[in-house]
Amino acid sequence: MVGARRPGGIEGLRQLAESYPDELLWELHKLGIRVEDIGEAVDHVQVDRLLRVATRNPSSVLYAARAGWDYPVSREWMAVADFIDAFYSANSKRKPKPYPRPWKDNNTSRLGKTSLSPAEAREVLRKNRG
Repeated sequence: MVGARRPGGIEGLRQLAESYPDELLWELHKLGIRVEDIGEAVDHVQVDRLLRVATRNPSSVLYAARAGWDYPVSREWMAVADFIDAFYSANSKRKPKPYPRPWKDNNTSRLGKTSLSPAEAREVLRKNRG
């Protein structure tokens, strides 16, 4: 289901149901489809196609869950948030904090785990610099 890299049809629906049960139920509810009706009153191929669209729409809870976002947002919301950031950046003397997004900040990726304090980690790096 959900793109060429994932299984479709019943298998894809099963995987979505196992991975994102609440989000899948919400999407089906928005579409007016009861789980019990899949395969009987509603063809599973139709459900598959409808969910393919939902998993490409950032305002869908299913999309947000699969992407690891905190909450879904529309494309218009993203454009407005970018505009707000650009406006504040152009009209501020200091670099303003960006408007919060539901996704993780890609600029602050962490490459490892350590129980060392920052000072201890710097000391270890300094010793190992060679």
